[in-house]
Amino acid sequence: MSRAAQGLRAWLLQRLSAVYLALYILIMPALMFNRDLSGYAAWRAWFGQPSTGVASAIFALALLLHAWVGMRDVLIDYVRIVWLRLTLLALFALLLLGSLIWVLRALLLAALPAGS
Repeated sequence: MSRAAQGLRAWLLQRLSAVYLALYILIMPALMFNRDLSGYAAWRAWFGQPSTGVASAIFALALLLHAWVGMRDVLIDYVRIVWLRLTLLALFALLLLGSLIWVLRALLLAALPAGS
């Protein structure tokens, strides 16, 4: 694959993730205001629903992919020392992966029956 195709893929990934992020940010508050989310149990039940949980998991994945593409491009463009660039990319990738695992764990725990 050529470098131009990789750049196009990164550009497209960032634009598609931005569209999903925008839709989620616009739709979720509207859905929240139509529900009684006055306590922890109500929030847990709402995020435990498959539709809300899947939409939120996709949101987290889109957010982290969006951040990865942006930071990767910044680091590639501005960090000239190769070992430092690779180290920063690896650390950022680990941070994003850990964040994704944390979010997915929280959504999974919300989907489990209370007391589990």
